[in-house]
Amino acid sequence: MIALDYALRVTRELGLSGESSCVDRQKPLRVYIAVDGRLPGHPDHDVALLWTERHGWAIAVESGAELTVVEHLGGAVEPPPPTVARWVRRLMAQSSSADAVSPASHAGQVA
Repeated sequence: MIALDYALRVTRELGLSGESSCVDRQKPLRVYIAVDGRLPGHPDHDVALLWTERHGWAIAVESGAELTVVEHLGGAVEPPPPTVARWVRRLMAQSSSADAVSPASHAGQVA
């Protein structure tokens, strides 16, 4: 499956094991990847990288069972894995990214 292979390549590019990730094969296809570390401004929340075949990549913080999208990566729905990894690393290091699109342009929460 293309989405699974793509998610694995992004996971590897981030240097993650993929143990805390999953692919939901129901339409629309969705991917969840747990990210090590914390986002500036959200020091008490775990971080997840989310992908859907409609909106591409988003970074979210976890609050219990809820995921709240912080930013979306603009551009292509399936950008090259190195592009996704650079975006995630930049977000983890600072509070905003010039590549990102405001989450107001998409749903603010993902369940």
